[in-house]
Amino acid sequence: MKFDTKRKQPIIYIRDVLPNDYLHELVNVSQKIVYDPWPYGTPEPEPLGALAECDVMLTAGYRDDLKILPKATNLKWVQSTSVGVDMMLRQEVVNHGLQITNTKGCTSVPIAEHVLAMITGLAKKLPHFVRKQIAGEWDEAPVDDLAGKTVGIIGYGEIGYEIARRCKAFGMTVIGCRRNPKKRHGDQEPADQIVGMEHIDEVLAQSDFTILALPSTKETVHTFDKKRLSMMKMGSYLVNIGRGNLIVESDLEKCLKDGRITGAALDVFEAEPLPTAHPFWTMDRVIVTPHRAYYSAHTSRRYMDLFIENLHRYVEGRPLLNLVNKELGY
Repeated sequence: MKFDTKRKQPIIYIRDVLPNDYLHELVNVSQKIVYDPWPYGTPEPEPLGALAECDVMLTAGYRDDLKILPKATNLKWVQSTSVGVDMMLRQEVVNHGLQITNTKGCTSVPIAEHVLAMITGLAKKLPHFVRKQIAGEWDEAPVDDLAGKTVGIIGYGEIGYEIARRCKAFGMTVIGCRRNPKKRHGDQEPADQIVGMEHIDEVLAQSDFTILALPSTKETVHTFDKKRLSMMKMGSYLVNIGRGNLIVESDLEKCLKDGRITGAALDVFEAEPLPTAHPFWTMDRVIVTPHRAYYSAHTSRRYMDLFIENLHRYVEGRPLLNLVNKELGY
């Protein structure tokens, strides 16, 4: 579907790396495109002068703080290629009339699959056995089941829903913890219980596996410090696919060493890439993955479809999908 050529086309500033076939798709939507890719792991480039003319931007909300906003004098809407937009939400941006949308829903399935891989790996001691394999040691260490265990999902949104569905298939009990505990998924609700965020400590005390799926906001940063981690059920496991700054990493390290927490699977960290000297790399009961839970071969296709749909909505004056509440941070 192409825009009506008689209708004003948006001028799109693309600040992320896109495959050529996606660029061709966007040209079919609007021929007014400024491609200024910012490769992952490289310093932020100076924006092109053409930014001043653009009313739409595609960029990665987990790293772009939008400090270029003063140069984007015509910018009306930013589509993030990530779910998390915490880097963007400086007070200047919150106060600005700019609309921000994210890719909520585009990454729920791969993240849920990642979580199931992690909790299975932790229960079956796969990190331990891989290390023993490398050392050529036959170690008949005891392992655990998932069936009959309780999983607590802190931040029970769309990602949490997909995690819960899969956990139920493994015979687990699911407790969801969210801001609005009355919200349900109709007759298809997989969680056995949904409680408000004021009950986090109770959920931690009951859960054999705690999954962190929270965004980074003023209320959630460093929520999981020594005091809160000590609330976790003795011998339980922690999985973080939310944001790295939810956890005080030094406190988690201590809880792992003293056995309060049996193991952890961490996909996000306070500093990324994770420094090579960080103890998590070599801890026997920790699985480290490089912020890849969200990604699959189909992820970029999903967010491109969302972006194109939102472009049509933008031109037609209809509400955008996945509009971020800038005050709440998600």
